[in-house]
Amino acid sequence: MKYLLPLTVALVLAACGEPGEAQAAEVTNGETTVEVEWIHDDYDAAMALAEETGKPVFIDMYADWCRPCVMLSEDYFSRDDYKEVLSQCVLLKIDVDRNPALAQRYRAQSIPTLLLTDASGTEIDRITGVMGSPEAFLPMISSFISQAL
Repeated sequence: MKYLLPLTVALVLAACGEPGEAQAAEVTNGETTVEVEWIHDDYDAAMALAEETGKPVFIDMYADWCRPCVMLSEDYFSRDDYKEVLSQCVLLKIDVDRNPALAQRYRAQSIPTLLLTDASGTEIDRITGVMGSPEAFLPMISSFISQAL
């Protein structure tokens, strides 16, 4: 708990646009507001946060030039129903062009590759590619995440 405030401050400061940045969004679910933050290219920070919170890590391996990756980010993960489901995890986006060693470590041979890991980085499961519409893909993501909860 003593690391929560420094980690929160680091995540807020990181949101200024540098590599390793975190991007936050809020989701209103009835009376409750859920904040969803993506950590960008900072694997160690994501694993530390997962360890502290007890949440699994949802890793989105992507590249800026990958149309399906952009589609996932803009058309799927930006939706309130996805944010609600994703809020159960520490969210990490890894640009495979900036982090080839990490992409190789997780054998991300095609993108997008979505990984679910525990706080030590051990892979629980993966999804490669985008399947169907946002409405059709959401149950798959929900089931994917529920494996680690």
